[in-house]
Amino acid sequence: MKESGTAKVISITDLWKLFLKRLWIVILVSATVTAGVFLIQKATYRPQYTSTATLYILRQDNSIAKTNDDADFSLALKVVSDCDYLLKSRSVLNQVIEELNIQIEYDDLSKMVSTNNPDNTRILEVMVVADTPQLAKQIVDKLCEIGQDKITEAMGFQQVNLYEYGNLDPEPSNRI
Repeated sequence: MKESGTAKVISITDLWKLFLKRLWIVILVSATVTAGVFLIQKATYRPQYTSTATLYILRQDNSIAKTNDDADFSLALKVVSDCDYLLKSRSVLNQVIEELNIQIEYDDLSKMVSTNNPDNTRILEVMVVADTPQLAKQIVDKLCEIGQDKITEAMGFQQVNLYEYGNLDPEPSNRI
């Protein structure tokens, strides 16, 4: 630092030396914060496992006169949406809880279930996320079995087919 008259002038070299003197503090604070975040994440991490089953939904009624393939396919896609809604209904989920005798509330089970309808298909992928791979598979399998029956009962047709049962994946789906 040089003094010029009464004003002090700080050069870039002076600032660099000051930064280097304090660099160890910055490194220490950064390492401490990083380690703290890692330890908190490690302590609160709960592995979650996903099992996916597949339902195949045919058109509503074979006796309906076919006007054209596009109309038939459009109707089938609407039926898939209806099936998706019914599959996640309170009556289906409550029956799954009852039959598996699991200690899960309806709202919690509802959050564990998701579905996917790949574009332009009559396929409904049903996914369940749970604390163990076995529980995820049990729930998704039972959900699809009960869902088939409930959809048949509600919609009056028997063309919801369980194409694939749930998979048993030992790897967590939420790895850190």
